[in-house]
Amino acid sequence: MVFIDKRIITALIILFFLTLGLFAYRSIYDNRIPKSAKLVFLLEEKLYKY
Repeated sequence: MVFIDKRIITALIILFFLTLGLFAYRSIYDNRIPKSAKLVFLLEEKLYKY
């Protein structure tokens, strides 16, 4: 069995939980925005991209 440094494992676990928290926060935050405001925001994003 290959020995893996414990610091690498803990860093990966912390990154994993941070990404999970980010996705959970984004899903909760997106639900709080009204649909019409979200559509306007998405349209503005598309306009600014081009």
